[in-house]
Amino acid sequence: MHLGKVSRAVLACAIVAAIPSPAFAGETVLYQPSPAWVKVAALPAATGSDTAPIAIYDSQQKVEGGQLWRYNDTAVRIASAEMLAQFSTVAAQWSPDQGDLIIHEISIVRDGETIDLLKGGMKLDVLRREELLEQRQLTGVLSATAAIQGLRVGDLFRLRYSSTQHDKVLGDHVQAMAVLPVRPLRIGTGRLRVIWPVAENAKWQILTKDSPAAPVRHGDTMELEVPLPLAKQPEMPADVPARFRPLPLFEFSTFRDWPEVSRTFAPLYAAHGLIADGTPLAAEADKIAAASTDPLTRAQAALQLVQDKVRYLAVQMNGGNYTPQKPEETWQLRYGDCKAKTLLLLALLDRLGVEAEAVTASATGGAFDLPRRLPSAAVFDHVLVRAKVGGQSLWLDGTGLGSRIEDIHDTPDFGYVLPLRTAGAEPELIETHANARPTLELEADYDESTSLDLPAVVTAKVTLHGAQALGIGLAANSLDPEQRDDMVRSQLTRVLGQGQYPEVSIETSTDNATTVLKGRGIVTTVWRPRDRLMQRRMESMLADFSFIPDRARAEWRQLPVATTQPVSMVYHVRIKLPDAGKGYTLQGANDIDASVGGSRFTGHAALTGGLFSYDERQDASGQEVPADLIAADRAQLAKAQAQVPQIVAPANATRRWDLTPATKGTTQAAAIDGILTKAMAAKEPKPDPWIARASVRRGIGDYKGAREDLTHAIALSADAPSYLERAEVNRALGDVPGAMADARKAQELDPSDSASADLVATLLALEGKTDEVRELIDEKIALGGDELRFWQMSKVEKLGLYADATEALSMLDTLMTQRPQSPDLLNLACWIKGMRGVEVESAVRQCSSAVELAASPVGPLDSRAVIWFRLGRYDDALHDLDAVILEAPTQAESRYMRGIVLARLGRAAESRDEIAVARRLDPGVDTLYTKLGIKP
Repeated sequence: MHLGKVSRAVLACAIVAAIPSPAFAGETVLYQPSPAWVKVAALPAATGSDTAPIAIYDSQQKVEGGQLWRYNDTAVRIASAEMLAQFSTVAAQWSPDQGDLIIHEISIVRDGETIDLLKGGMKLDVLRREELLEQRQLTGVLSATAAIQGLRVGDLFRLRYSSTQHDKVLGDHVQAMAVLPVRPLRIGTGRLRVIWPVAENAKWQILTKDSPAAPVRHGDTMELEVPLPLAKQPEMPADVPARFRPLPLFEFSTFRDWPEVSRTFAPLYAAHGLIADGTPLAAEADKIAAASTDPLTRAQAALQLVQDKVRYLAVQMNGGNYTPQKPEETWQLRYGDCKAKTLLLLALLDRLGVEAEAVTASATGGAFDLPRRLPSAAVFDHVLVRAKVGGQSLWLDGTGLGSRIEDIHDTPDFGYVLPLRTAGAEPELIETHANARPTLELEADYDESTSLDLPAVVTAKVTLHGAQALGIGLAANSLDPEQRDDMVRSQLTRVLGQGQYPEVSIETSTDNATTVLKGRGIVTTVWRPRDRLMQRRMESMLADFSFIPDRARAEWRQLPVATTQPVSMVYHVRIKLPDAGKGYTLQGANDIDASVGGSRFTGHAALTGGLFSYDERQDASGQEVPADLIAADRAQLAKAQAQVPQIVAPANATRRWDLTPATKGTTQAAAIDGILTKAMAAKEPKPDPWIARASVRRGIGDYKGAREDLTHAIALSADAPSYLERAEVNRALGDVPGAMADARKAQELDPSDSASADLVATLLALEGKTDEVRELIDEKIALGGDELRFWQMSKVEKLGLYADATEALSMLDTLMTQRPQSPDLLNLACWIKGMRGVEVESAVRQCSSAVELAASPVGPLDSRAVIWFRLGRYDDALHDLDAVILEAPTQAESRYMRGIVLARLGRAAESRDEIAVARRLDPGVDTLYTKLGIKP
């Protein structure tokens, strides 16, 4: 029963759920008074604005003669128009073969007066439809709905109803479970009340800390009453095993022990002789028998037959919640749920002479906390087969997909399972281990042979095994070619990272349950500066692995860590390096073997000539990490990650500013151009390839080509970042009007973007429009906020470099009274004085202070070099600029200044080379320097 969105959440907790069962029910909603054993709750008095939104939350159950009667009473205050809209209808769902639905009261309480909607003629209309058919479930569930007439804001809506259940499979046993509400949920009157005969010897529990209730005996009856909501439960870390987690879960069971549960259900899976000779199913079994005498091969063939030839469809009607359909019927219908598939597989294995039995499990979360649970079938929601071959257990799940002979020893992550035997059985824990086949196997070849600054060209093959492989293959077959390619690109992006992949393909083989994704494309370079050299990080599972259990609280320190379910992955990476690998070195360990956080990582790296190779495997076992090993595992992980192989480039590695027009003929550069050209020729082109090529062209100094590509991209999809980038390109090419138009357009599209506004201010300053600069920046300063300091410094910089340096330095002095030790302000003073050639003698101290205080000395060193230049101390200037370029080799301004200094030192050839590099990095680099009289 539910009432719109709000009441669904309310009543989901109100109903004590029992396992659905075939009973003596009907397809008509009954309207009757509540039974005599029910204690009807009184409405609590409203206490003003702080009144609990749920006035009544009352759940009562009675167990007798194998039947469970559930009574529920919920009253909700309609506090707002939003709640009123959500309570427009009342709806109920039930299975007519499992129990009766009995409505006792549907009413509105307004100003102390009760309006009985049932007396007013309200009835629920029964709808007949299978709402879960798309989820492959035939439930037989009926829905009953009715509009709630006359409900107003401020009213209290009350619903009281019952349902009865009796399951023939359970016999005289009853089992029930319910999730109970906990604080901070506020309830006016709340309780759980359960009544049962003393003779039942029933068990009950609430899986919370310090449960507040105890049953009371009244003659031949036991009565339990639990006030609700329960107290707020202690917080637990997310990675704690389930058995340590307090659960606001009520359990009730009349089973004595787990063997009794096992015995009760065992007859349902007695499979001996269920396949009659001469039937189509017998022919299938005999075909398997004829193909091999090996029991392992037979077991696998039977499992594959059930998985591949019988589709999954849950049948929960006509008593189907516990009782499986017969194997012959399942084979004829070619569909079945876990019960039907399990019995079919057991029957096949019986005919094939393979020892096997059914086991129940929890597929939705794993029954990892079974030792603390009451004996009951309600704990489980799944059944599968445990076969025995050569003394080893094989866990065969007919509802799975893609299981092949290589996977037959894999272990499902179900925790405890209960074997179903006529003699009864205790639960058993499945000891998990790593899978035999990797779920994912990556082969990636990278061409980075031209320059480590260019995008890497990658040719990749991703091989998926098992259920995931067939699932993706099935999904691909349902898509048109464009959608299929997009899906492959999405999968490649997950593995390889963001990039352009115009060439993709997918191929699935059902014979070995494998799907192969192939792709060729480009990805952003992952080379990064470190210790003044460029290093390449590996696509490593170990490097990306995280194990940071939170055990900071004293009460958590003895808790183990639950790890990921069993899974295996393999990477094979090959990288073709620039300059045939000359001067490149391997840093880290050549061989890795580390077991941490429930996973084992093995790997081998080699650097031979210009080819680097790295092979790595991760095997997650699903095993817990004991509390006393957490610290050691974290230390081991840190040590292992520090040894992950990295490639270190030499100081003279070929960089993008070293590239010449002849570069276009190299394999990496040609491939980049070809891949992007192919992406541009797509049926429905996107701006991404043009933006990517613009970035490449800009990186190697082809600014005109970059501008052309950005123009194409903007024509396809105009956005602020693209306009801003083209503005920067136009500025570098000396097209100030074009740069201004683009910067203003970027500002228009994204008024919050500071970069475009600052570029507009710079261009205005360059044109000598100082008043407009002041107006623009003063508006930003007036807004205050997090960017206030940025705009204050921007105003000082624009005025100091392009207008009145004296005024700018006076403004800067004012700012420095508030932050006298700010390295940013000290550096700005040094920069303005150096570029304008004013107060250069006094600037030295400020420059040196900025160098000492800054987190990164690159900016202050560059500024101080200009001061040394103004003072004629060229060797000191060169010393600072050399340090800058070691840390920031792409900083065009520093390279340009270094070229000028080299000219002053009489090193003309070096000067020309350095200035040429600076202009390749930024063709407009000399604009400001020339304007201020700093020339080669």
